[in-house]
Amino acid sequence: MTGKKTITSCADCATRDTTEWQVLGDDELESIDKCKRMIHCEPGETLFSQGDPGNGVYCIQSGLIGLRRVDVNGNSVLIRLSSAGSTVGYRTFLTRETHVNSAEALTASVLCYIPRPRVEQLLKANPLLGERFLQHFCDDAAETESDYVRSLTMGMKSRFLHLILIFYERFGYRDEDGNAIVELPVKRGELAELVGVRPESISRLIDQLQSDEIMCFNDRRVQFSDVDEVLQQAGITV
Repeated sequence: MTGKKTITSCADCATRDTTEWQVLGDDELESIDKCKRMIHCEPGETLFSQGDPGNGVYCIQSGLIGLRRVDVNGNSVLIRLSSAGSTVGYRTFLTRETHVNSAEALTASVLCYIPRPRVEQLLKANPLLGERFLQHFCDDAAETESDYVRSLTMGMKSRFLHLILIFYERFGYRDEDGNAIVELPVKRGELAELVGVRPESISRLIDQLQSDEIMCFNDRRVQFSDVDEVLQQAGITV
């Protein structure tokens, strides 16, 4: 992974209004510009590894970052996805502990790395920034709780379709014929990890969805014509 200082101003960043940094003034943003590094990652490259110290935070400008955890038996599981406008590594930064997860690029990604000394100065000078990080933590905790509830109350099919719809919301589009198109940013094995089932179960489910003409899968490309039908199949009320 390579990194270099960026000449792009935080004030001009397209995703800043969705991040914690939106509460900072022009002088504070300029202070970040002077010390941050812009990092370009290719798919599979690692930002940090489980057990590394949290010496700074990463703000995602574009792309998709996966958080992965390895258990005591060496099993690796993809547990969370972070996309443009998200800050990665902030919890470890705030707790001063080591990273409990690894972070890797799932797609070509561009991030800004902000070192610990600058973030600490900003937190001391602007209490609103700390409040934003606290809100981020609460939102993450609520999302984790929702994922846990879905794993207990929803079947595999519903969980899988729910995930496809999330990808459609973030990365999807309509083609010239009006079909919903999703270019999946992860492999089937990683889909299985996010749903919480074995890869062969996902393969059988995909075969069934195609047989029922609900979705069409071509490698990582997913196509479906009736969004309402997919929502109904996922058990989502609109």
